[in-house]
Amino acid sequence: MLNIINQLFEIEKKSNDQNLSIFERNFERINHELEEMGYVINNPIGKIYDSRDTSIEANIVGNSLKPFITKVLKPVIFQKDGNELLLLQKGIVIAE
Repeated sequence: MLNIINQLFEIEKKSNDQNLSIFERNFERINHELEEMGYVINNPIGKIYDSRDTSIEANIVGNSLKPFITKVLKPVIFQKDGNELLLLQKGIVIAE
């Protein structure tokens, strides 16, 4: 399932980069179905990178004291297990 989620994430990212909003509703429906199956997909783009966040692996570019996440190569993926979230995949990001 992780491979499918990663492929959908990549397709959605490319679609957004090309301003292809015609697929937006389809992605929303797919993401809703994934949430119903207990998956939580986190795209941390634009957030400040925190080295204490164990759910993210980052390549840091530059010398900024508070680098922002500028590119997400893989999203953070959790799965709900009762009241807990289990980390299935660490996010891989570039922060500047």
